[in-house]
Amino acid sequence: MTLDGYGRITFFSQGAEALTGWLAAEAVGAMANEVFRLAEPESRRFLEVAPPAGSKRQIVIRTRSGKNSVLAVTGARLHPLQPDAAQPAARVVLVLRDVTQEEAVRRLRSYFLANISHEFRTPLSTLQASMELLLDEEEALSAAEMRELLKPSYLSLSSLQTLIDNLLESSSIEAGEFAVRLRPCHIQDAITDALHIVRPLLERRQQAIALNQPANLPQVEADSARLTQVMVNLLTNASKYSPHGNTITVSSLIFADWLRVMVADQGPGIPPAERANLFHRFVRLDSVDREQYGIGLGLYVVKTVIEAHHGRVGVDDGPDGGSVFWFELPILKQT
Repeated sequence: MTLDGYGRITFFSQGAEALTGWLAAEAVGAMANEVFRLAEPESRRFLEVAPPAGSKRQIVIRTRSGKNSVLAVTGARLHPLQPDAAQPAARVVLVLRDVTQEEAVRRLRSYFLANISHEFRTPLSTLQASMELLLDEEEALSAAEMRELLKPSYLSLSSLQTLIDNLLESSSIEAGEFAVRLRPCHIQDAITDALHIVRPLLERRQQAIALNQPANLPQVEADSARLTQVMVNLLTNASKYSPHGNTITVSSLIFADWLRVMVADQGPGIPPAERANLFHRFVRLDSVDREQYGIGLGLYVVKTVIEAHHGRVGVDDGPDGGSVFWFELPILKQT
């Protein structure tokens, strides 16, 4: 678009129309400050932050529809041959480019790197401290004391393993290389294996597990290793958002041709408005005590794995508060 010396718009391209929602017939002759309103309520106006000739700035504006948009604005200056007394001789050209998506990706990358650095640093620091103490005090430590020192180390290794598994799964999903190997298996085996993996975390937070499993659960056709990963993610999620000393309930039930597995926590619950995006990548809720941050991949992996098994996932309110995460798998039909 071009501006006169007073800041009035003298030319407004079709691209500018698409970016702002204003038609050229409406914008031309209007003040740029009226058409381009800054997203943040502040004393400055658009022309005060617009870049001078030869430079570029990112400016967040609010479009006519009320949506925030990030524009990369490049400034230039034109000099008409004939000066006009009605308007200053110099005209300003602003080239606009919508970089909203690029900026969102950049912020997502920064968020991801910051959180994954935290997720790696915490268990690695614990491992280093435990190993140093074991090396320095090996001869003076009793067997019981050594076991106590090894517990946080094992917890840290389990945390790193879960994180790496989710990262690898996420990468394979994005690359289109994700696949499951379906074989007859029992869901109880996946639950047992997952409880063994997350037991150090549960012990650290003094959380108990209540199992409510009917006898003689039917088989499902599934990838047992990936089902274990699903249960590890759901149990870790329940532990993270439940208070210390509370009970996490794992239950199963059969209805029609489906087997449903539920993991119920006693946490703060999830507002209905946030549930739609809960199983997307890099979406997470802050834990109550902020002890762990997470990178928002666990539930995304859960959804992808279960849907690859032709199943369904969801979350409901718990009867006594908290949340109940569940997944359903088709029961293996006996021939």
